[in-house]
Amino acid sequence: MRPSRLASCAFVVFVASACGAEGGDDAGVTRDAGRDTGVDAGPRCEPADGLPTPLVCNGHASLCDRPFDDVAYATTHNAMSSDADGWIPPNQGPAMWQQLEDGVRAMMLDTYEDDGETLLCHGICALGSRPFVDALRELRLFMDCHPAEVITLILEAHIDEARTAAAFEAAGLLPYLHAQPLGEPWPTLRSLIESGRRMVVFTESASVSLDWHHHAYAYAWDNDYANETPEDLDCAPNRGTGEESIFVLNHFLTAPVAMRSLAEQVNHDPFFTERVERCVAERGQAPNFVTVDFYEIGDLFSVVDALNGL
Repeated sequence: MRPSRLASCAFVVFVASACGAEGGDDAGVTRDAGRDTGVDAGPRCEPADGLPTPLVCNGHASLCDRPFDDVAYATTHNAMSSDADGWIPPNQGPAMWQQLEDGVRAMMLDTYEDDGETLLCHGICALGSRPFVDALRELRLFMDCHPAEVITLILEAHIDEARTAAAFEAAGLLPYLHAQPLGEPWPTLRSLIESGRRMVVFTESASVSLDWHHHAYAYAWDNDYANETPEDLDCAPNRGTGEESIFVLNHFLTAPVAMRSLAEQVNHDPFFTERVERCVAERGQAPNFVTVDFYEIGDLFSVVDALNGL
């Protein structure tokens, strides 16, 4: 993202590897018929017939001609881990679909293999899980209903690439996936949307071979994610070198787990905006993925709008 201003916003989903299943419902969002996921998969919406005219990208026409890495995205940490879906302990209040409806455009997800299934979990699948393919099908439906949204997934994958790819194929998402050559300029949101390949997938794993499966820290850098107090939140590079064009801002506290009381300490202005401005000043680069727990608390969306100059 360019250092000259607080930048822009597309729809990004950071997906950490999880677990998936098969099955179906009348919304086109499927689940394993033999597994009670505890997740209401819809009906959700009706797929759109073509792009809006004039084109509005991630909700704003002014974002259409900005490169992907010159846009800021509201991002949820452990997006699958929600109070609405009964996860213990949760990182978010509403479930993934509601996060999308509210304007979240990037999600961090964790993937695991458990008893042969590919699941979204957060460490211990017994405390909360969802078939990965179920979540991906839900994302595909949202994209079909909202054809001018760019979604990026960054995966914290505890599964191999073949299992990850199988989930995307089963969800019907392969035609949606953008492949970004390392070192090449990122396309604009308009280009991604018009191509139909408007889902960007990152993974924390460096063991990647598929052109759409991008090693996150070859393209991006982040600050430390293990913070217990507001004073711990810094802007120094953690993963990546700090020279990559994409900046992942980890803006959440874990002490010892995510809690609403912790989000209340950091998700509100003026603290939130002041922290972002400090990072811009220190690094000469504005954040792209502004990542929080309990996104429904505080000022995430206004902070992202300011970064995008809206």
